[in-house]
Amino acid sequence: MADHAGRTAVVTGAGGGMGLAVAQHLADRGAQVVAVDLKPEPAGLSTGVTYLRGDVTDPGLAPAAMKAATELSSEGRLDYLVNAAGVAWFDEPGLPTPQYVDGSIADIEPDVWKRVLEINLTGPMLFARAALQVMVPARFGVMAHIASIAGLRRADGALDAYQVSKAGLISLSRAIAAEQGRHGVRSNTVCPGAILTPMISGIYEADPSRKASMARRVPLRRVGTTDDVCGAVDYLLSDDSSFVTGTDLVVDGGWLTTMG
Repeated sequence: MADHAGRTAVVTGAGGGMGLAVAQHLADRGAQVVAVDLKPEPAGLSTGVTYLRGDVTDPGLAPAAMKAATELSSEGRLDYLVNAAGVAWFDEPGLPTPQYVDGSIADIEPDVWKRVLEINLTGPMLFARAALQVMVPARFGVMAHIASIAGLRRADGALDAYQVSKAGLISLSRAIAAEQGRHGVRSNTVCPGAILTPMISGIYEADPSRKASMARRVPLRRVGTTDDVCGAVDYLLSDDSSFVTGTDLVVDGGWLTTMG
């Protein structure tokens, strides 16, 4: 894993799951991290993590996060942005009944469609735009956006708002890469498959056979972990990937290769 000493980062969705794991990972490797989420601050954050609570769709939050990050840097820099905030609202045994439910566009409530796209796509755009205000003058910056294999190919079940939002996030990342590369800014996505996070752990706890069934569908015969996602993010942010931009790193144990 890379050494991120002296680097500063903003990580959204850092109140739990993949975002929290990435924020902790970067801080444990020397980075100063501004962790952003609407949820209350998690207990036991690593030294080097500053928690900023707010809604990623609030236009004022992204500039505030960038300001907080640059103030942690002796050179006023922002090195990394990780857009990990996202929602997938589905009704499953073992999970709390969601306030909103995603599904087919034939049935989904328009307000649910709008809110999913606001969180999963507009929020990342706002944070990327604010980050560019710091990265472009410095002629350096790296973005990693947590998308999904659902943004590359239709996954199981109808989560149309989620799928479209993740496809849009992939397209947004590629646009940033194409337009901002001349300013020294790189942008890539990580596209996870079945990853064990608090969002879905209740499903497997309620029915352990479902976890075993999912593992059998994955060529590597296991469900992924947040460590798998952290490894991918670590690589894309590091200088080891200095000639990598506009790409999508699939972290799914090979699941995508089995889909039609």
